Amino acid sequence: MRFFEIFPQNFFSLFASPNRDIYIEALLILHRQYRSETLLKKQDLVSRLVAGLETRMLDLKGEDDDLYVPDEDVNLSGRAHFLLRRFVDTGWLQLEPDLASFEESYVVPGYASKLLHLFYDILHGKPVEYNGFVYSTYSNLRTAEQDRDEHMYDALKQAHRATEELWKSLRELLDNIRIYHQRLQEQEDVKELLAEHFDRFRVLVSDRVYHPLKTFDSVPRFKQRITSILRSWLRDADTLNIIAAAALRRGEFADKDEARSQAISMIGEIMDTYDRLGSILAQIDRKNAGYTRASVERMQYYLNADRDIKGKLVEVLKAMPPLKDERALPRALADLPLYSAGYLDELSLYNEPKRREHAPEEVMEAAASAEDVAEELAGFRERLAQVYSHRKVIDFILKQLGERRSMAAAELELASAEEFVKLLLAAVKSDENGLPYRLEFREGYLFVNGYRLPELVISREEGKGHVGTGMGKNER
Repeated sequence: MRFFEIFPQNFFSLFASPNRDIYIEALLILHRQYRSETLLKKQDLVSRLVAGLETRMLDLKGEDDDLYVPDEDVNLSGRAHFLLRRFVDTGWLQLEPDLASFEESYVVPGYASKLLHLFYDILHGKPVEYNGFVYSTYSNLRTAEQDRDEHMYDALKQAHRATEELWKSLRELLDNIRIYHQRLQEQEDVKELLAEHFDRFRVLVSDRVYHPLKTFDSVPRFKQRITSILRSWLRDADTLNIIAAAALRRGEFADKDEARSQAISMIGEIMDTYDRLGSILAQIDRKNAGYTRASVERMQYYLNADRDIKGKLVEVLKAMPPLKDERALPRALADLPLYSAGYLDELSLYNEPKRREHAPEEVMEAAASAEDVAEELAGFRERLAQVYSHRKVIDFILKQLGERRSMAAAELELASAEEFVKLLLAAVKSDENGLPYRLEFREGYLFVNGYRLPELVISREEGKGHVGTGMGKNER
């Protein structure tokens, strides 16, 4: 099958467009939506694009083959509709009418979905559990070795596929490190070097892939067990016949000899791959160490290279005599705020203590008058009334009751100490007349959100409100 029998002729034209940044962001938004739904409704997609791109779509530019004019007063919804039409024209979306509601809907074709999934993994990094591939291979082969039934061929196929994925993932890791190593030559700024190493390589490759590979994921752990099972299968003609017969029943081969030959080939490929694992793991270690070393050396070079005024100043400071020798310094330099650098040692942070004479200050005791005490108490009562007023205590109890006629202490919700104090005040006021509630105390205690409360029941007094009834003198 030819390439453009699957992909439309203008499928990749989006990436040559002046709007390519907006196009790829919109495609990734559609991809995230399509991962959770099988059919994308038009209105939902328009809403997603408007919410995800916001004013980014205002930067859309006109193209030679489009009727769309960006200078027109078109709102965000209209621009989102333009993006959908553009994706349909280039084959990234396909119309799929909803026969139940006759609403216009879309699907992402299989070839486009696979590419979008690949783009997402490359941009965000895909955590790979290498030990998962190895353990899957060992688990399938061990189960088939124990059962020795018609599923041995399926186990061999799954083991072969997992081994291929393992090798491909290790190759991708090696290639990614190699790409970062090559991109070092393009970096000419220390800040960019630091961002490349710590923000991209460290996050996407080192911490997410390389570190688990060398610590948690022990790839060679099951190597000996896997190769032992496969060698026993190669030496056992009956086992090969069972595998070949199972493959033949599935109609994958023309005769038993071809099926047997394919089974032997898969076993050999798995064993060869595990024999080569040590080599590629050593290459990954060398490439990672080489990249780290090259990064540090390049940063040191740009920090000290005589390339601009900053570099020249560094060279001047390095050639200067010690700053403590003021006689050797020109007078113009002696007045500059320059400081000498040194190294920390065991005495760097030590200063000999100095004895200081300290005379305690005389504390004058001020006697408070009765008027001051009365004024302070009045102010305290006023502040207390504002926080724990009669109305607020009743509102708190009615809020706890909600629509219920009564509730036990265990059902209370005390979210803070302030609510606990309100409950105490409600218990103190429970014998007042005109209250819309009553409290009935019972034997025993319990803890509610860390507060020790007596067993009690709060009931609603039917027909009684609290507005204008039973108000204390501090009610505002």
